[in-house]
Amino acid sequence: MRASSRVCGIIFQLAGCQPFEYPSHTTVQNFILRICLYLLKQNIQRHDDLIWIADHTYSVGTVKVFAILGIRLSHFISLQRPVQHQDLVVLAILTGESSNGLVVKQQFEELAAKAGIPLAILSDAGSDLHKGTAMFQATHANVIPLYDIVHMTSRKIEKIMNADEHWDEFRKDCCTCANSVRQSKLAHLKPPRPRAKARYMNIDREVRWSARALHVLDRVRSGQLNDRQKERLLLEQVEAKLSWLDKYRDCIKRWEFLSLAGWQVICEVRRHGYGTTTVAALESIAQANTDATCLAFVEDVTATVKPMCEAASQHGRLPSSSEVLESLFGKGKRLLSGSSTGTTNSLTGQLLAMVACTVAITPTLVRAALASCSIAELRNWLTANFGQGLHHTRCLDLTPTPEEQKLRKHIPPTIPVF
Repeated sequence: MRASSRVCGIIFQLAGCQPFEYPSHTTVQNFILRICLYLLKQNIQRHDDLIWIADHTYSVGTVKVFAILGIRLSHFISLQRPVQHQDLVVLAILTGESSNGLVVKQQFEELAAKAGIPLAILSDAGSDLHKGTAMFQATHANVIPLYDIVHMTSRKIEKIMNADEHWDEFRKDCCTCANSVRQSKLAHLKPPRPRAKARYMNIDREVRWSARALHVLDRVRSGQLNDRQKERLLLEQVEAKLSWLDKYRDCIKRWEFLSLAGWQVICEVRRHGYGTTTVAALESIAQANTDATCLAFVEDVTATVKPMCEAASQHGRLPSSSEVLESLFGKGKRLLSGSSTGTTNSLTGQLLAMVACTVAITPTLVRAALASCSIAELRNWLTANFGQGLHHTRCLDLTPTPEEQKLRKHIPPTIPVF
């Protein structure tokens, strides 16, 4: 925002205007938020072929943000590429102190009263979303519940890995190995750090590392290295740091097959969506797998996907992935100045700026939005939905103690000497 303000200042000065006549960074931010609030209201239009994509995110304290996006079936069918942000419309950005099945159902009902009953609802099937969608479907039987294929696959892999007695021991050994090689000449062979969230959506990183590290260990032992690698990978050091992988050799092979099968399933369902050709694509993957664990996994996914494909067959095909919504959430986290781990410390109205990512900003849109949505209307919306953030309430409650105030009076202000 500050960069935009400075660019405006340069243009204004070149045009002969006074330096103080250009908008400040706060004004630029309010312009964007007013445009986004205008779009949010304009997106509420009744269609009989609207598909909702819903998910929760940004849990800060007890506050959760619930976002619902929409895409028309006619537009989705016409796409010959993956769904992009500008294919979607943001229908609702809601905040609440709690979220359960009943709350989600009420939120769906309120949106349905404005935008009409959706054709389908695509989500990650979290406990609150799963229950809320089922309760909403009980009163609207024609709504098709859809399960995001990435979350479905990861949860089924999680079930298999939890039943494997070697998996937890392997992860502990990976952490021990990472600590031992971190400040050594083999630091480039360090295992990847396990993800704290969505762990089983990212196990391929750990499995891929273990297979490659085992391959490095075998090559060092057999001497199949070039001259530079021989200088870098000494047999004694590699044996000391990576020989523990030998006891997991059979497990790593099995995990690698399972991880590959998971990605094959995800890629095929992404490509076909939930439709008439999806089940056949999954059955071809099952026929190509000889590993018993992978075969059972693919058959389990096929059994879960089949009812959704049958329900979607009358419409041609329906979307199977909510990753475009996850991508939009990533933009929102950057707008909230999230940390490198993707977490945020507070929720602010800046989150509304996500809506601008779904449209092409044109002069016509800017004129219409600023003429229709006032700053007072924006402030009322922000107060009703976001209220006071953590940083504001921290300043109000964590005030300086009387002792601190007395000490501050005796500290002279620092004056820089140039």
